[in-house]
Amino acid sequence: MDRRGERTLLAERIDRDLGPFDPRHLEALVEVDRARFVRSNDKARANDDVPLALDDFGQATVSAPHAYLLSFRLLELAKGDRVVELGTGTGYGAALASFVVGGEGVVTTFEIESALAITARELLRPERNVTVLEGDAIASAPLWRSPARVTCTFAVESIPDEWVASLPRGAILVAPVGPRDRTQRLVRVVMMDDGPRVTDHGGVRYVFNRGGS
Repeated sequence: MDRRGERTLLAERIDRDLGPFDPRHLEALVEVDRARFVRSNDKARANDDVPLALDDFGQATVSAPHAYLLSFRLLELAKGDRVVELGTGTGYGAALASFVVGGEGVVTTFEIESALAITARELLRPERNVTVLEGDAIASAPLWRSPARVTCTFAVESIPDEWVASLPRGAILVAPVGPRDRTQRLVRVVMMDDGPRVTDHGGVRYVFNRGGS
C-alpha cells in the first residue's frame, strides 16, 4: 500500500475510534504527508498514530495525528479562520491547519527553537497562507492580531493570562494544561461576551513548555 493509502486508513481508524470528526479535518490527514515533517529514521513510522521525536532528548515532537484532530474539533476549525499555533516543531500541525482553513484563512505559528523554525519555514514554503515566527510562544500574544482560533502543541502548568486577554469575542483557544511528566488535561477556552468560558476535555500527554513560565 502506498503512503496515501496508509493515511486514508489512518484517518478512517481515528474517526472510528475517536470520532466523529469534521470530514475536512480527516481530509487534511490524508492530503498532508506527515513523512515530510519527521526525522529521516522515522519516515517508515510516519503513518503510525504516535508522537515522533524531533530531537534526541524528547523535548520536541511531532504529535500523534489524532492529537491534532482532537484540538481541531474543539477549535471548530473551519475554512477562512485566522489561526495561531503555539509550537511549530517542523510544521506538520501548521500544514494540517493550512489545509483546513484554505486560501481564505491564515495560519501564524511560533517556534522557540531556531533550527526547527528554519526547517519549518522551508517545509511550509508551499503553504502560502502560513507564517512561521521564531520566538517564545508564551510571550507571543502581542503578535497574534485577533485570531479566531489558537492551538497550543505543548503543555503548560496554567494558561497564561496574556493569552486569554488577547482572545477577541468568539475566539477559541485549546491547550494541554498540567504538570510536567504527568497526564495533562485538554482545556478549551471560549471568549464569551461576559468573559472566558473554560471546559475540560480529558487527559492527554504532551511535551512540556520550554519557554517562559
